[in-house]
Amino acid sequence: MPNSMNTKQKIFAISGLVIILFIFFFFLAIKPMVLEIQKVSAMVSQSRDRLLLIEQTDENYLKQIEFDYKEIVSDVNSVKSGLISSSQAVEFFMDLEETATLTSNKLEINAANFPVLELTLTGSFSNLMKFLGWLENGKYFLEIESLDIRQIGEREVLLGFSPGDVKTVIKIKVHTQK
Repeated sequence: MPNSMNTKQKIFAISGLVIILFIFFFFLAIKPMVLEIQKVSAMVSQSRDRLLLIEQTDENYLKQIEFDYKEIVSDVNSVKSGLISSSQAVEFFMDLEETATLTSNKLEINAANFPVLELTLTGSFSNLMKFLGWLENGKYFLEIESLDIRQIGEREVLLGFSPGDVKTVIKIKVHTQK
């Protein structure tokens, strides 16, 4: 039986066939799965990196919000201190009168339309500027609605004012706490 294969040759043939089938199975089934696993792994890694970046960004954003909140609270407290409460009204009017005296101005206050006040100042122009500087830089929040400056007349000169003095009518709106 020269054509028939002996046992050793059959084992080699079967082993070769198994190896060929294994290689064929690897390239058709296992290799695409390995490639798909690598793609999924890369996507998971990218997603993890993005998540970490978002987490860090959110943390920085929250820190910025906390800082901004503290600053706003500080500013609100500053604003509240400049609003005139009903208990500060007398102190505010006294401050107006004291400032007029310190700047050598004669002051009349008309508070009939409170919180809009009409202040009538008589004095020199430079003293008027000092008074206006106090209004602008003072501790109270107020807004000048109108300013009317004119040179004093003969009647005011007879009352003891200098001929170069000015009479000023200032309408201010006082911001109050509600």
